[in-house]
Amino acid sequence: MPSTVAVAAAARGPAGAPHRDPAADKGSAGRRRASAVVDPVVATFRLPRRLPEALERLRVRIDTDEPRVVLQYSVHTCPRRMRREIGLVFPEVAGVESRLLIIPTFQKTQSSMVSYHPDTQAEKDAKLHLFYRWGAELVARLRARGHWADVTDPMSGMALFTACGPSLYPDVEGAEVLLRYTPFNLGNCFVLSHPHWGTHIYPATAFTLAPADVVAEALAAMARA
Repeated sequence: MPSTVAVAAAARGPAGAPHRDPAADKGSAGRRRASAVVDPVVATFRLPRRLPEALERLRVRIDTDEPRVVLQYSVHTCPRRMRREIGLVFPEVAGVESRLLIIPTFQKTQSSMVSYHPDTQAEKDAKLHLFYRWGAELVARLRARGHWADVTDPMSGMALFTACGPSLYPDVEGAEVLLRYTPFNLGNCFVLSHPHWGTHIYPATAFTLAPADVVAEALAAMARA
């Protein structure tokens, strides 16, 4: 199994060049992933200087102007066991959940996300804002091609750009189902453990009704931009 250092080194490759994580073919318990269309890869994406229109309309304060973001992503069909709940998170996809693609992402962090140190909170905020920018750009590209797309807010689990339903999307449970990553109980909450990065991760998730090839083209374009 490649070490964390090996995976991190891959992430520092040429901008936009995806690096497949061979050991991510299995979760930390050695179980196969569910419903994967695209296996987990670490890639560098360029971020536009100007905020996407959808993000500007939310009037969200963005405190980072980093020109790129490095993250692991994979693409999955929506498993049957998740469909009912997904329809309650995104009312606009109710009835067509079987067509939905789910894109879990992870940014590697310097601090463990179970830490309560002020520096950890500052890093969480920075990763959140990077995901907002990445997610808004992906959503804009997919919508421009006529496909429904959205992300959930990692802070709340609520739909960010479309109508919110009565349920929240849990990134930790989603990664457990889709990637077989192992969560563990820490007090009153579950914490996700990445097979290479442990708890040094910031998880967040995107969703779309676009076909897999359109998603791949959008991600490739974001890497080249």
